[in-house]
Amino acid sequence: MELQLAAQPVERLLVNCRLGDVRWDRRWSDPRDSRESGWPLHRKDTKLTKVRFAMALGTLLLLFAATYGPAFLTVALLKVRPFEAVPAIIVISLAVAILLIKVVSGRAGGFAQFGFRFCHYRYIAAAIVFGVPIAWALTILVNRLSLGLPPPEVSFRPWMTFLYFVVGAAIQEEIIFRGLLQTTLARQFPATLSFFGTSLSYAAIIVALLFGLIHLEVNPITAGAAFVLGVFSGELRHRSGSLLPSILVHAVFNAFAAIL
Repeated sequence: MELQLAAQPVERLLVNCRLGDVRWDRRWSDPRDSRESGWPLHRKDTKLTKVRFAMALGTLLLLFAATYGPAFLTVALLKVRPFEAVPAIIVISLAVAILLIKVVSGRAGGFAQFGFRFCHYRYIAAAIVFGVPIAWALTILVNRLSLGLPPPEVSFRPWMTFLYFVVGAAIQEEIIFRGLLQTTLARQFPATLSFFGTSLSYAAIIVALLFGLIHLEVNPITAGAAFVLGVFSGELRHRSGSLLPSILVHAVFNAFAAIL
């Protein structure tokens, strides 16, 4: 009787060990599980992660070039004026991005996987509640730090500014960066970064960095603000699964930049 009772804890221990092995094997059988914090990476897993990241980054840059290349090539060949170049770039690059999403979405679950869907109202509320003060503060900061820098070479009429930048650019850039690029990168490299008790998507950060870099042509201050906008919009896209909150935040940022 005593031997049977003593054997039970041993059996439980063996069962728990076996279950632990199963959990460990299952955890490392899928490279995507490496995003969970608290687990060490083996050398083989680290190498696979680096290869996966390099491939994902290469895909990101190729999609970026394929999206904007035709637009800028068309503008350069036609030698259009700046007033005509801006809407041409918006329309052409947006059309190419939607075409690429159409091609990729056939294997990725449709347009909804790229943010073309509605979301819970709390994400819309978050876009407004947090987006407005952040946009206001960043716009004031950019304006003050940009004193002494050369002004833009081209100034648009108010209706052009609203149509091209507040509405058009917000939709076009969010579909390209947070829809096409971030979704594609996140599917290939779905890791997250722990940050002050929360987590940030690596895909959102990397795409935000690219978004900031393309704004260097304005000035470094604007590029920094664009990076902050990209991270905020990217996280809204990541958490909500929709492009609506990020488009709203982008429009708010551009509206403050046009007004203040």
